[in-house]
Amino acid sequence: MSDLNKIVKDKIEQVKSEPGKVFGLLYPFIFIIITVICFIYVFNLQYIARQNVNPPLPDSTSQKDLQIVQAKTIPPIDITKVSIPLPELLEKGKNIFTSVCSSCHGMEGKGNGPASTGLNSPPRNFTSKSGWKNGPKITQIFQTLQDGIPGSAMASYEYLTPEEKFGLAHYIRTTFVPDPPKDSPDDLKDLDQLYNLSKGKEIPAQIPVADAVKFVISENDSVSQNITRLMRNDALEQNDPGAQVFSKVSRNKLKAFVSLSRNLNWKQDEKLFIDNIVYNIKQNGFTGDVYNLSSNQWNDLYNYLNRLF
Repeated sequence: MSDLNKIVKDKIEQVKSEPGKVFGLLYPFIFIIITVICFIYVFNLQYIARQNVNPPLPDSTSQKDLQIVQAKTIPPIDITKVSIPLPELLEKGKNIFTSVCSSCHGMEGKGNGPASTGLNSPPRNFTSKSGWKNGPKITQIFQTLQDGIPGSAMASYEYLTPEEKFGLAHYIRTTFVPDPPKDSPDDLKDLDQLYNLSKGKEIPAQIPVADAVKFVISENDSVSQNITRLMRNDALEQNDPGAQVFSKVSRNKLKAFVSLSRNLNWKQDEKLFIDNIVYNIKQNGFTGDVYNLSSNQWNDLYNYLNRLF
């Protein structure tokens, strides 16, 4: 053991005395290690420099304007009565199916009408018991007709009256659907509450927003042009007695013209004209001097503005 210790000590002393020799022995190994590290770095450089930025997602949202809807009144119905397939309902349903539905669903209700080609998904085969989206109950077919089926070619038939939709549902069930299930009183009650069938409904008219904006802009342009005309004509009529009274009692002629333009009922009668000015004195551009006008001055003012408008 002492000889081994002596050998180790001699080697250590040799290293201390000749460091260059030791470095020369280790240099090849150091070079190989550095070369391997550089190779690994260069090989992975494309991954080190790459920024993981998610690609932009296309905007899949679509903005649809409102559709034109005419104002109409939907009459109330007795849901218990229309839930029964009476002959007049069936006849009404048959006529609607023939003119509206048969092109897709076919006259035999098998979903093979002439317009069914290429539709995805294909029209409902009423003779099959499987694959119903909402179901073959009266209430379920009514809901399909009312709301349509999103993502399919089945559009909403909301324009049909509730009675027509019930007639169409009855015709489909009695003509095509094998052993159709019956609706419970609760099913009918829920449908009534969902669509307020027993109360009826008032549907207001609706126009696309773009058209409404154009209408408002056009209307405002018309009002603006009219006010401009009134201001110009008033400036040309300063010798008129009524124009002189108007200049005396108007705090802001522009505001007075705008106020008078909002409702032209005052043109029908001088008393209405006086009341319109006196009772809105704080908002209509006139001053309190109107309270001191004589009957003749009121008459001059009324005739002047009536003619000007």
